[in-house]
Amino acid sequence: MRKKHNKRLSDTELARRIAEADLIEPAILDALLERDPEPGKLAEAIVEAGLLPDWELGRWASRWFDRPFLPLDLCVPDPEAAKGLSASTLIRTGNVPLWRYAEVLVIAMPCITSEDALADLANEAECTITAVVGSIRGNRRWLTENLPKAALPSGTTSPDAATQDQQPWSLLLDACDIQAREGERTVSDTNQSVSPELRADGAERRRN
Repeated sequence: MRKKHNKRLSDTELARRIAEADLIEPAILDALLERDPEPGKLAEAIVEAGLLPDWELGRWASRWFDRPFLPLDLCVPDPEAAKGLSASTLIRTGNVPLWRYAEVLVIAMPCITSEDALADLANEAECTITAVVGSIRGNRRWLTENLPKAALPSGTTSPDAATQDQQPWSLLLDACDIQAREGERTVSDTNQSVSPELRADGAERRRN
């Protein structure tokens, strides 16, 4: 019998799905959750640490949480959709308003966000929120380039302009240290939810 999963957006659920798919060691996921307990930040930590590519994580999240995958590289947000919304909140959560249709606001999440963040957006916009899975770097780039400069944190740059020195290398090193201590785990050939290509890719990452 297929295991029933929770479709509610949460970092805990995302971590559980990633671990079950054998994409990242559970100990690494636990360390990331402990380092930044703010809801909705796990996906960004994973991508910025280089543990999974941005779009790959987004495609998995789209499948797990049953939401369309629509990164900003594939669509053009309507600037009017962000009117009336707190720029600082959008920057903090990484959510990008795409379009408004009557009483519905469509937003692109940075992979996933928290249920509380969606509820806050619904209250602020005074309409129903429909959330799709976006990409972390694509969302950050759009927010950096389109929101008022005064709302951006000091020193904020587009992800494409960030140098290697600006990446959270300490986070990556901590994650690699945990992974090395844990050692290699055997990937089950009976895990039908993970393609052979991704299993081979995951094994290669662990060997490196």
